[in-house]
Amino acid sequence: MGRGGRIGAAVVVLAIVVVGIVIAPGIRESKKERAESESQSRAEHREALIRRLERQQRPRFATSASVAPATAADGVRLRARAGVMDDLSESILADARRRVRAGELDGPVRRVDCERFPRSVKIPGADESLSEREGRYFCIAVTADFKPDEASLGGAIGHPYRALVDFETGRYAYCKISGQPGPSRDQLVVTPRACGG
Repeated sequence: MGRGGRIGAAVVVLAIVVVGIVIAPGIRESKKERAESESQSRAEHREALIRRLERQQRPRFATSASVAPATAADGVRLRARAGVMDDLSESILADARRRVRAGELDGPVRRVDCERFPRSVKIPGADESLSEREGRYFCIAVTADFKPDEASLGGAIGHPYRALVDFETGRYAYCKISGQPGPSRDQLVVTPRACGG
């Protein structure tokens, strides 16, 4: 390559370097703006999801008429507590079926099963013992059952609910649980206190 060619090549290389120096800050700024925009979009999406999940698990309140006075016989009081649990199950069933009709949940919902929360094989729920005024429950609006076999004890699947029941007044609150069912670092919402959270 002759002297003129070398000078021309050097000018081209120098021009490329100058153009790179001139546009590099713009490229970095564009990347930074894009990253900030994506981060803002993710934060807005997360906030919208949290608001939606909180709306879904907003507490619902009701009062059962199945209440026995504290002076009633133990058997009468236990039957009254069973009646409160029946009313709670009916309330959750109606709520779940309403959500199915609204397209918020998959259905059909067949029934509601409730058990003491947290689960314990040694300690009965407050519905079975007069030693506690209030009881916390995990309920499931059952959409399907699976039968026991060699590999499984069987069970039910459906939509989770939590409830807090005051057996002396018959008042109870229940919440459809949304998001992750148990505690975790990434859990977006927690069970409302009114529902035993």
